[in-house]
Amino acid sequence: MADNDEKQRAAARCEQCGEIGIVERQSNGTLKPLGQPTLCDCPDGTLRILETDPGSDDLP
Repeated sequence: MADNDEKQRAAARCEQCGEIGIVERQSNGTLKPLGQPTLCDCPDGTLRILETDPGSDDLP
């Protein structure tokens, strides 16, 4: 059973430069790049989750 404080991984894209990477989606909605301090070099890049399907863990 999933805990409400559980962190989730997702693919995200910087809306400013288009860089794509894996982020950790924290329970408070914060997106934090995995394995690096930032996803890209943009000073104010906004990260957006690319796609989510909470009912499926299967790859296409």
